Amino acid sequence: MRQAILGGMLAVIAIAPGCMKGWERGFYAAAEATPRYFEIKDLENSTALDAFKTVGVDPFDASPMLGTIPPAVVPDAQAAVVETLAETRMFDSVTCGAPVQGGLLIRGAFVDYDPGNSALRAADFGASPFLTARIEFIDTGGKKVVGMAMVSAVVKSAGRTGPKELAAGIAKAVRGLVEHHHSKPPEKAEPTPSGPGPAKKEASQ
Repeated sequence: MRQAILGGMLAVIAIAPGCMKGWERGFYAAAEATPRYFEIKDLENSTALDAFKTVGVDPFDASPMLGTIPPAVVPDAQAAVVETLAETRMFDSVTCGAPVQGGLLIRGAFVDYDPGNSALRAADFGASPFLTARIEFIDTGGKKVVGMAMVSAVVKSAGRTGPKELAAGIAKAVRGLVEHHHSKPPEKAEPTPSGPGPAKKEASQ
């Protein structure tokens, strides 16, 4: 029921006049959670983030959820986003907090959360745990919001789910959105051997 309500809310956001220039939905494989994103303010093209060399990630704001978000989710989500974006090798640096002037700042706020019930899920009842955040991409040089999206993580497993699994799902959703609007980094070149090659063996007499 909660997921149906969330879907309806996102649909209303999507069709609200002036709120949305494009609609994108991404699914990316994850071991513990299924990450998803829904663009509200479209980043316009597949290379929109190429201009940014540095990225900073602010802690996500949990205040809209009035204390229902486990405290560990905030640092876990921030650290997971930093780690997963650094793995892409798309940026010179990805750090916690504000980037250098002219960099890209990612900030967000949690807007929905359900811890689920592992006992009920094991019997095919009850909602799966999920976490949803609204994020913004901010150009710190131009001091403007260049993109906005809803990102979420849903865990279908019947096992117990903690903050780290949901935080990792949020991070993967952010990564999916970034990869959709950034050129693929060049393949890492194989190291070229240096120095003299192996000595040739003398022919047998």
